Amino acid sequence: MSFEQYIRTLKEVDFMIRIYKINADRKSEVKKILETPDHVENGKMVINEFARNGYEFRDASGLGLNEDAAYLYIDADESFFERNEKLIMLEGVKKLEGEEFNKIKDIFEQQSNSVAAGVGAIFGDM
Repeated sequence: MSFEQYIRTLKEVDFMIRIYKINADRKSEVKKILETPDHVENGKMVINEFARNGYEFRDASGLGLNEDAAYLYIDADESFFERNEKLIMLEGVKKLEGEEFNKIKDIFEQQSNSVAAGVGAIFGDM
């Protein structure tokens, strides 16, 4: 597949954002899943798609929230979630929807924009 074909394929894929709230007692278990290195299992290569795709994992306090939980932000295509969501949907993990989803999404995006602006200020005008 040529680079142009690859880019065309990416443009046809609909990406979506999902955010999960993880109770404090499940944070380490979810982090272990997210950070598992690629490995060989029963003679087959097992790829950690979370690491390949990318994600943001933050404690609630890092988002300015006063609660003992963490949030996982993933931007991926639907097939990614079909293959991988079941791995993290443990007891104590909740997929956010509606008002709660929008609130947390806004916080993540504001923080990302602030970081981008800071980097731009440092390296922008030289």
